[in-house]
This record gives sequence, C-alpha cells and structure tokens, in this order.
Amino acid sequence: MPEVSAFKQLVTSMFANGGDFSKFSSAQRSQAIKCYVKESFPYFLVSDNYHYVAVYFTKKAIDDFKSKNSNVNITDLKTRVITITDWSLEMVHVNSQDVFTSYGGLEVRLVAKSFKLEKGSDKVILTRHPSNLYRDAEVKTTIQAFTHRAITASASAAKSSLPDISGMKHNGAVS
Repeated sequence: MPEVSAFKQLVTSMFANGGDFSKFSSAQRSQAIKCYVKESFPYFLVSDNYHYVAVYFTKKAIDDFKSKNSNVNITDLKTRVITITDWSLEMVHVNSQDVFTSYGGLEVRLVAKSFKLEKGSDKVILTRHPSNLYRDAEVKTTIQAFTHRAITASASAAKSSLPDISGMKHNGAVS
C-alpha cells in the first residue's frame, strides 16, 4: 500500500467534517506531527515529505520554544525537523491570489500551540521534493466538492423559503 501524505489526510478530513475541527476524534487531535521545516522565512513551511503547508504559531508556542531553546532562533529552523505536539486546524476564507497556501478562497491553517526541535535533525535529507498541498489535484477536487455542497445547501434553503408561485394565475398583461 502506498504511503499517504499526513497533511493531505488532515486537510481532507477537515473538509469532510464541514470545516469543524471539533469533529476530529481525540486520538486524531492528540497525535504529534513530526515534520521537516522547508522554509522558515518569510513563511514558515513544513513538509511531511510529500506536501508542504504553512504553520501559524501561537504567541505561547513561540515563547515556550524560546524559553527552552534560547540559543536557537525560529528562523534558523530551516532544514531541521520539528515535532508539533499541540495543534489545531482552522478553516478560513482568504484571497487565493494573495495566499499561495490556499485554493478556491479557502485555507486550512495548521496552528501550532506547542512544538519542539528534534535532536540531531540537522542532517536530514528529504527523499523527494515536496509540493504545495493546495496544488494537488485530489485536494482541489475536495475543496471544489465542499464549495459545491455549501452552495447547493444555500440555494435549496433559499428556494424553500420562497413562496410557491407555480399554481398562481396571471392575467396575461405581462408578456
């Protein structure tokens, strides 16, 4: 069985759950994410060896990291391995022309609440070149299906609130 991108699974699950992170199982939410830091400035991008996504750190996560690693700057983590021990996902509307880690005006953000640097991770070499998760055909299709369901549900709700005019008589004055 081929290996599957962990980030792809997370994002797909987020869309399957209607964008609601609270619907993830506690086992899913408590699982640590070990990832390679592809880029640390101007965007902090991490990879699972298949795809890369942006990470958004809470102030507490940065402060905790700095207090435990006073000699390491977060921008120096490029090409290192980190483990995100406490995290969540947020679905946000963005302008996809401005945010390259999005598609169709939607981005699922990986929010790191706590993370640590893996010891000895300065010699890691990736076995493949990771790609932007939001350029993956399956992820694009998942987002399009999610958007379609939302529009269809909205249209049917609007249609059900309109009066039924199919049985009304008209006097023919209007052509």
